Amino acid sequence: MYRVVTAEQLADRVFCMWIEAPHVALHAQAGQFLIVRTDEQGERIPLTISAVEGDLVRIIYMAVGKTTHQLATMRAGDMVRDVAGPLGKPSEMGRYGTCVVIGGGVGIASCPIIARAAREAGN
Repeated sequence: MYRVVTAEQLADRVFCMWIEAPHVALHAQAGQFLIVRTDEQGERIPLTISAVEGDLVRIIYMAVGKTTHQLATMRAGDMVRDVAGPLGKPSEMGRYGTCVVIGGGVGIASCPIIARAAREAGN
């Protein structure tokens, strides 16, 4: 079980949640995702890792289906059944100079972790 540390609504049907998931936070890189399951009978859904701070990972998602609607009702202190990851190939990051990170809609969820990786690469 994984503890929800913060949960807030950012816009109409768009939510942000910080989850305590040390094993994911330790290895997460820009461009990766995790699989979340809210309860024992729940479906497993992929969500982009938006940011990492210490043992916490942030997800930003739009409530469009059953599971994301369940996530949208969760509050700090609630528990998520499963968090698996990080999964997927990380984004390649080199030293490019000045970078601009662009996203649209819920696709902006990956922008913070990609911007941080670019800065850490010397951009």
